[in-house]
Amino acid sequence: MSTVSRLRIDEHILPDSTVVRTFLAVEGEGAAARVRIDVEGGTSGVLSTAAVLHVVRRYARPLDDEVARLVDTAPRLALPDGTALALLHWRAAVDAAGRDWLVLVTPGDEPHAALSSGVAAALRYLVLRLQDER
Repeated sequence: MSTVSRLRIDEHILPDSTVVRTFLAVEGEGAAARVRIDVEGGTSGVLSTAAVLHVVRRYARPLDDEVARLVDTAPRLALPDGTALALLHWRAAVDAAGRDWLVLVTPGDEPHAALSSGVAAALRYLVLRLQDER
């Protein structure tokens, strides 16, 4: 297990060939902790840990046991409540290339995974909406 202070959850290319990466990082400790969403060349902001976990849980599904074992070696971002978000690069038999999966690792529960790009898009949207409200 490799715990990181900043986790890249998405990387995509814009029509002008600019590469945009989205990162997550934890700011603060305990109940006051928040998750910073950093978008290179774009809008960045902070969301509550609960909001980020809600988005991940909305899209995530349980992993097969065979794939769940791979999560132990994936880089992960530790959250204050004991949960973690891990980034697993995995290729299913039906995929031509591997994909990045954001895996929610909760003590005492099986890991749940969602396509990382979908979670990143939802988090970027929430950050933009928060900034529009200000």
